[in-house]
Amino acid sequence: MKKIWSLGIANVDIVTQPITRWPVFGGAVSSDTTELVLGGMALNTAASIAKIGVVPVGLISCLGHDICGEILEKGLTELGVDISHICYTDKANTGNAICFIHPGGERSFVLCMAANNYLNETNIDFDALQEGDILHIGGAMIMDGTKGEDLANILKRAKKRQVTISLDTCWDGTDQWTKILAPCLPYVDIFETNKEEALLYAGKETLEEALSFYAAFNPRVIVVKMGDQGAYLKSDEFTGTIPIFKVNTVDATGAGDAFDAGFLIGLINGWSVEQAAVFGSAVGAKCVTEFGASTGIVSYEEILEMIITQSRTGNWNWTL
Repeated sequence: MKKIWSLGIANVDIVTQPITRWPVFGGAVSSDTTELVLGGMALNTAASIAKIGVVPVGLISCLGHDICGEILEKGLTELGVDISHICYTDKANTGNAICFIHPGGERSFVLCMAANNYLNETNIDFDALQEGDILHIGGAMIMDGTKGEDLANILKRAKKRQVTISLDTCWDGTDQWTKILAPCLPYVDIFETNKEEALLYAGKETLEEALSFYAAFNPRVIVVKMGDQGAYLKSDEFTGTIPIFKVNTVDATGAGDAFDAGFLIGLINGWSVEQAAVFGSAVGAKCVTEFGASTGIVSYEEILEMIITQSRTGNWNWTL
């Protein structure tokens, strides 16, 4: 059976909310709740796919030999994520992030990459990738061992295994943007980003210019996630906007990663780009209804029920 592999950032997230203002240096602010949850772009997508439950999924990341690594191992195993191709390092602790949730669900982060930076071409088992699989890249472009030409070499080797490459962008705190992404784009089949990052990675001032930049590399589909404005898709088979689903937003952390999970589930099952994006939008909507990057994700049947309830089934066959 075809499988989705998610490669990139795996963290323990410390989520605290609500944060209505930042403390001054030497000061403090209060929040109402703080939780410890699984996080990181690649992990979030893998966890969401596992919770939906219709496609096997594995995670390719690097952890430290510490309590946080044990927490991730336990949580992922309970979800049914294949962790047999995770690697480990003695040189750093497991990655972590402090997530500050603001009123309305928007969030800010303090990110410690730690062990994530030790994933590289030499400790990735390419034999795990089988023809027809999808290899999804979540955050790897900002990890020390998998950015720029290093990530391009990984994708080049993966393509030789006859897999489909999906890549989602993330915020580049080093301000290198195009330099770390451009070498990878010739190998990418499914390109996902958001509006702000689309402009920054392309080095363009308008979304139209950015889309032209990405289209020059001939991906099958470009997805620009635009928050409450929906998701804009550009491909030969469908170009247009997929509206959001109506839900009560609590925490937007991981919404983009959840969209990717649903979108890739649809594509690996042979759905059209448009149908897969509707399902991705539904998964993203479920994500924002709970605190944490994958807490709100539910089974395929429950997501389909929301699609039916909101009259978004179209004329597609949803049987899996």
